[in-house]
Order: sequence, then structure tokens, then C-alpha cells
Amino acid sequence: MLALVTVLLLLAGLLYSPRLVRGTVRLSADQPRLFPGRKGQGALELRLHSPLPVYVRLEREGQSSLSLLPGGLRGLAWGEFRFGEPLEYSPRYRGEHRLPGVRVFVKDLLGLLEHELSLPQERSSVLAYPEAFPLDSPAFRLTLLADGPEAAGGLEDPSRFAGVREYAPGDPLHRLHWKATARQGRPMVREYARVKSSGVWLHLDLQGQGKPGEVYAEHAASLAASLLLAAERDGLAFGLSVGGLELRLGRGTDHLARMLQALALADPEAEPRAVPVPPPGVNLILLTQEASSEVIEGALRARARASRVHLIALPEGFYLRPGEGGRPVFGKTDGMLRLLKKKSLLEAEGVRVHILRGNQNVATLSKPT
Repeated sequence: MLALVTVLLLLAGLLYSPRLVRGTVRLSADQPRLFPGRKGQGALELRLHSPLPVYVRLEREGQSSLSLLPGGLRGLAWGEFRFGEPLEYSPRYRGEHRLPGVRVFVKDLLGLLEHELSLPQERSSVLAYPEAFPLDSPAFRLTLLADGPEAAGGLEDPSRFAGVREYAPGDPLHRLHWKATARQGRPMVREYARVKSSGVWLHLDLQGQGKPGEVYAEHAASLAASLLLAAERDGLAFGLSVGGLELRLGRGTDHLARMLQALALADPEAEPRAVPVPPPGVNLILLTQEASSEVIEGALRARARASRVHLIALPEGFYLRPGEGGRPVFGKTDGMLRLLKKKSLLEAEGVRVHILRGNQNVATLSKPT
């Protein structure tokens, strides 16, 4: 009889053992900031305390805006149990995303009853910057980033040949001037004129509602990020105003990271915001969809201080990125019609207007409108 009672108690203990398990889950990200499509590394750490042996199984929790690739776990836990594995994640679109949680299941040794544990989970967040694309065209950068005549230390203009000089380490081989090299008996390279560029201030108008507003915000943030990356690569000072936030002129990768973070978190707004007056002598670039009266008046007001003002309108809220195929676009939006009425006035006051339709490649911004 005692043996039977002992067996029954042991059986009951085994069946109840999954409910005695306690523990914690921690998911960390080693690269908390990255661009969509890029892969980051992290770690999963599971700690359990089980007075009796149990089987453990892990599953990813639900859907996530991050592509998460955990290896999973199926094993036996008893006493103090620790499990760790590397994680690989990749954000699909811009914004702040928490690493998805995991579901922890435990089963008794007999395999009869499985219980899901409710464990505290510490999960890191990943900030995905807007998707950026290279602006390698010199004409593109000269159109939007240069602001004056020839000047030392400005942006190089390949259309203005300035002469030849002796080759220096790091010069591209395609710049070799073969005739001058033959005459001098040593490698000579072409040198081009540089045009003045003191800095760039970018203002992102977020006016938009519903799904069209989200599409516009995504494409406008992407273009803004690409322009800031081009400015940083060219060694320019750059500033940003978006969603009521103003980031002053600065240089360097840390300054760029702060601006990309602001663009990553930008959301559509019901009403337009006033365009801030930029610092004197910079290029001001306005990105808008609706081209509201506030944006147009802000462009005219800024012209008194800015070296150049570019107003870039995305009537459909999207455009073709480099390498994308065409898509049909019909008619004109209200914002585009409003802008067309004001275009002659704006350009007479020195504001350059660029209308980038949904079926046009972003590279067309470097061409006259």
C-alpha cells in the first residue's frame, strides 16, 4: 500500500512539475540602430529554475516587424537551467521595433501535460532608419547641395575642367590624363572646379492623413535620409526640421545619426507646421506633398536668408527609387495644381520648384523643371 501511495505521489509530482518552473527571458540587440534590410546580431538568454526534471520547448511569439531567426530549443531542464543562443534580426521598415518575445513551454517527463510559462521578458528595441539610396550623380548633388560660384573646398563639378596635377595616392584611375602623363613622364590626373556649398537645411513637411499620408511620410523620409547622407559624405554642415523638432547645423556621423533617428520616428500630421527660418547662407530644401500655403509662404520667407531654396513636391506621395520600374499616374492632385499656380511667383523670388511625380525617377531632380 505504501509503495502504491509513493508511486501515485511521484506520478502526481511529475504531472504537476511544469507548474513549479520559474524563470526569466532576456532578448538583447547588439546593433540597436540600422537601416531596413540590414542584419543585426543579438542574443536570447533563458533562465529557469525547476525542482523536478521537465522538457522545455521555445517558440517565437506572434508576428513582428522584425525578421527574427532564432534557432529554437528542445531539451531537458532540472534545477538551475540556463540557455543562450545568438539571434539574427532584420527590420522590414523604418521605426522603432521591439524584439519579439518567445513562448516557453514545459512538459512533464511522461509527456502527458504541457504548460506554457508566463515569464517576465526583457526585450530590447531596434530603431530602423529610413531606407536610403545612393545619390551618386554629381549633377544631382550639384543641383541640390551647391549654393554658389566656384570656391575652394566646395563640391566638385565634373563639368568644369580646371587643369591637371600630379597623381596622389587615392586618386581614381579613371582621372588619369594620358597626354599630360606622356608629356611629363609621370602620372597626371584631371582636376575639376569646385563650387561653393556652405551647408544644407532640410525641412520635412509631414502633412498627410490615412494610408496616402503614411506612403508619403515613408518616401519623403527616405529621400531626406538620402540627401543627408550625401551631405555628410561631401563634408557639408547640415540641419533638419521635422515634426516640430529642429536639429541645428552640424557635421559628422553622430550628428547624422540623430537626424536619421528623428526621420525614423516621423509620422504624418493633420496640419502643416511653419517652416523655420534657416541659418544665413545655407541651402534650404523643403519636402512636401500638399504644398500648403504655410509651406509656400515659408519658402518665400526663407529666401531672404538662404543662399538657395529648393521646394520638392511629391504630389502622389511617392516616386521611383533608383532601379525601380515605372507605374501609371493619372491626372493632377490638388496639391500639385496649387503649386503650379504659385510656381512662377516662387521662381521669380528665387525658389526653385521641383515636382517629382509618382512615375518619375528621383534622378530627374537634377534636371531643369
